[in-house]
Amino acid sequence: MKEKLTESLEKYLLAVYEIVKMNKAARVKDVANYLKIGVPATSDAIKTLSERKYINYQPYGIITITLKGKRYTETKIQRHKILTDFFVNILKIDEKKAGENAKIMEYSVSADVLERFTKYLEFMNKCSCKEPKWVKSFQYYTEYEKMQPKCTKCMKNKDTFDNSKCCGCGG
Repeated sequence: MKEKLTESLEKYLLAVYEIVKMNKAARVKDVANYLKIGVPATSDAIKTLSERKYINYQPYGIITITLKGKRYTETKIQRHKILTDFFVNILKIDEKKAGENAKIMEYSVSADVLERFTKYLEFMNKCSCKEPKWVKSFQYYTEYEKMQPKCTKCMKNKDTFDNSKCCGCGG
């Protein structure tokens, strides 16, 4: 299992990643300025990330990101994007709120559950079926607080429900 960083250390690693992506390297003061945080706190975080082999750093030298750091960061960015896209495109939550809640979810759900959930969402995005019919039915339900008439027909007789005659709403 991947070593999980604290939210604070991830913030520093993401800043290093962005700065290195633009400038090929960074310095502690660059990271501090990027995050609008003091140099001493930034220096401590940089040392910790270096000790854990996410970045290359020597005191008063430049900072580069290791392969481990790059993989961790890119996975983190991709996971955040997947969650945000789900909130925006399926649940129809505004983008700012979606991003904020994706971040909260990333730190409040256990790593294995988050991994499984994001894998499911990634699968749904890549699936050749594109958008299952139940997604539109769900969106209708959230907007109007009732099932679509076609879904109601599918669900009417649950005891004699015949999946082959369902409209595909998930009923």
